[in-house]
Amino acid sequence: MNILIFSDTHLYLPFDEKKYNFLKKIIEKSERVIINGDFFDNYMISFDEFINSPWNKLFPLLKSKKTIYIYGNHDKRSFSDKRVEFFSDIQAERYKIKTQNKTFIFEHGQKTRATPDTMFKLSWKSMHYGMVVVHFIRNLFIKIFGKLGVKIMFGHLNKGSKRKIKINYQPKNNEIYIIGHNHFGEIDEKNHFAASGMILYGFASYLTIENDKIFLHEEWYDR
Repeated sequence: MNILIFSDTHLYLPFDEKKYNFLKKIIEKSERVIINGDFFDNYMISFDEFINSPWNKLFPLLKSKKTIYIYGNHDKRSFSDKRVEFFSDIQAERYKIKTQNKTFIFEHGQKTRATPDTMFKLSWKSMHYGMVVVHFIRNLFIKIFGKLGVKIMFGHLNKGSKRKIKINYQPKNNEIYIIGHNHFGEIDEKNHFAASGMILYGFASYLTIENDKIFLHEEWYDR
């Protein structure tokens, strides 16, 4: 079975047709889908607005793939309601898939790296304006510096998450923890770790699993 894992799409408005077409393409190619958190960005759009936005054109396709939806820190369970069932069959904070020789464990990753919204009780308004600025700066930086910009901003973040997973989770030999959250795709089976990256700012990083093997894919979707 070909399983697609993506995270950190941070969908909000205005609608991005190039991003939509890219997501549609990779979802159609898969047999099963796991959204590993931050599917939409509640600090940029309400769940009600998201459900009724043009992004909902993806929902029937996601349902046809029996999508598993892992809650993230920008799309917490408390930010949504039962309408998550419009695009997913299973919703969870953590999910396991066992193949013949491996166990893949999915979490968004906020437990492995703290961010301001996970450390402090911040108002929606302060988070909203903060994220508007953050998205603008990151988008501009990546437009200027390309993949180097992605690496400069996010490439160092997985190191701390690997350490937290090793200490707090003590993975078994056949287990691989797959997170999003850090926006930088990576596979490091030696450390029982993989990160799905992001589909954001014109850059796509995502994972696929076929039998026991895990693969990282990277490409631009707006060029």
